[in-house]
Amino acid sequence: MRVAASRKMPTYAEASAELEQILEKIEAGEVDVDEVVSLVRRGAELIRFCRERLDAARLEVGKVVADLDALEKEAACEDAGAEDDEDEEESEDDSEDDAEAADTAGGKLPF
Repeated sequence: MRVAASRKMPTYAEASAELEQILEKIEAGEVDVDEVVSLVRRGAELIRFCRERLDAARLEVGKVVADLDALEKEAACEDAGAEDDEDEEESEDDSEDDAEAADTAGGKLPF
């Protein structure tokens, strides 16, 4: 862990690119046995770092999606509330019309 603390924190892309370079060196046999150990350690650090970044990104994306879902539900509730208000106004208008009709008929039904 001391190695990671002394190095500048890379971006995910930088870490991934460095990991690719390490793999290419090891696979090509371009390193001696002593260097392999340090490269494997560095590779493990990079893998750990990339996993942490991916986990953090997943959490962040989950939060954003949850916020969007909440906004969508809120908007749907507001729309439903506006429709209910319109329905109530129409119902009140109908009641007033019925009352006026009853008054004009002298309270008697026409049938």
